[in-house]
Amino acid sequence: MERFYPESSKLKEIIDSQGWTLFDATPKRKRNRPISWDEFEKNGPATKFEIGHNYIFARIPIKGQTLRQAYSVTKGLGPSLFIEDGTDADRWAGIELVTDFYFRGKPILFSRLGFTPEFLAVFSPKTREMPDSDILGIWYPKVIDTFEKYFRIATPKEYGIHSPIRMVHRLEDN
Repeated sequence: MERFYPESSKLKEIIDSQGWTLFDATPKRKRNRPISWDEFEKNGPATKFEIGHNYIFARIPIKGQTLRQAYSVTKGLGPSLFIEDGTDADRWAGIELVTDFYFRGKPILFSRLGFTPEFLAVFSPKTREMPDSDILGIWYPKVIDTFEKYFRIATPKEYGIHSPIRMVHRLEDN
């Protein structure tokens, strides 16, 4: 098994083209606190995606803006897949939908990518505001095609949310 997802650069290009990027959020051993935004910023965005690691989405900061500031505007809301057919067994390793967004013809939101040995997991961690999350598994041969066709940045307005997003948000929630 390869240590890194072989199409890392293509996936990064697709995500970066939407004004967002990914940071390695994999917990380090012997660490009893989440990675801070300052640490993410110091380490920089991921350039290759390692199997067994998970990555958090954040907007690419504009000039003069810190990563924390760029993220605080969105609170992670934006990355989504607009799935038209959830029955494609060649594409989906699994789909668990707990929101009704998909059934109302809206994109499925997420804030993390997890690179498992068998497939890419697309999800959001549990929070007090959202104790359950939609989870998608995408077979590796279909990841690039899926992101090219279905990935986009959704707006809060599409979900009846008005900016700024009012929910209380802490880093450990994401």
